[in-house]
Amino acid sequence: MKCDPQKCEFAEIQYAVLHKDDDNIQQESPQKKHGLSGDMGNIMLLMFLYILQGIPLGLTASVPLLLQSWNVGYDVQAKFSFVNWPFSMKLLWAPIVDSLFIKRIGRRKTWLMPTQYLIGFFMLYMSRNMNTILGHDETGQAQLDLSTLVFVFFVLNFLAATQDISLDGWAICMLQR
Repeated sequence: MKCDPQKCEFAEIQYAVLHKDDDNIQQESPQKKHGLSGDMGNIMLLMFLYILQGIPLGLTASVPLLLQSWNVGYDVQAKFSFVNWPFSMKLLWAPIVDSLFIKRIGRRKTWLMPTQYLIGFFMLYMSRNMNTILGHDETGQAQLDLSTLVFVFFVLNFLAATQDISLDGWAICMLQR
C-alpha cells in the first residue's frame, strides 16, 4: 500500500489516499530522529511557557492565605474562590480556542501571544494597585475591595486558562513530530 498525501479544498487540511501498490513502496519524506535529541529546544520553550503560566496560579493560591491571616470571614474567602472557575470551564472554552485563529499568525500563536501580553499587563496593574485593592492605604484604615480583587484574579485566571488550552495544543503538535 502506498500513502499519497493530497490537499483538499481547505488549505490547512491534508488527507491520505491509500493505493494498493505493492511493487512501488517509497518514502516521500526522510526518516526523522526519534527521541529527545531533536526536541530539546522545543521542550525548553514549553517548560518556560508553562512556568510563566504557573505564576498567576501561584498568586491566586496565596490570596486566601493572606485573607485568612487578616481574619477575613469565610464568606469573603468563598466569594474569592470563584476566581478558579476559568480552569473548570476550560472544557467549554477549548473548542473555541482551537477553532478560531488567524491563519497568518498560526493556530496556537494566535492565542499564545495575546494572552502572554495581557497576563503581563494584568500583573503590572496588580503590582501597582494591589495595596489599594487589598485595602492598605496611607490612612491605615483597611477596606478590602472584594469585587475588584475577584474581577482582577478572575480575568488573570481566564487568561492563564486560555494560554493553557493553546499551549497544550501546541505541545501536542510540536512533540508528536
